[in-house]
Amino acid sequence: MQPAKSDYVPLQYRQTFYDFNGIDAPVNEKRMQLQLQGGLGDARTGFSFAQNSCVGTAVCSDVSQPVGNVHHFQVDAGVDVQSFLTWHLLIRPQFDLHYVPNLTRQFGSNLVPQGTIWVGYNFGER
Repeated sequence: MQPAKSDYVPLQYRQTFYDFNGIDAPVNEKRMQLQLQGGLGDARTGFSFAQNSCVGTAVCSDVSQPVGNVHHFQVDAGVDVQSFLTWHLLIRPQFDLHYVPNLTRQFGSNLVPQGTIWVGYNFGER
């Protein structure tokens, strides 16, 4: 999910991906794990209209009115390398590629790349 709305003139939008993945770990060493992910889900684009108005300089209001949502089926594939820095502290850079048919109607491409860096703590044994 995008943390903030972006401009889609004259509207604003927020893109959200939901997916259910299967995970395989073909390399599973003591301090490192390679994970391959793949799954299916939904890509939701929410559109809204934002309006700002002021009465003088003392009273201002911001109004955001939702105007519609678009849902698309999506296929997701990803790869990550999970590394334990200590027995419990881990870091996991991850790359995902979402294929969303008909997303070209809103954004000009059906492929959406995504990169994430996870930092985590494992409370139990690995």
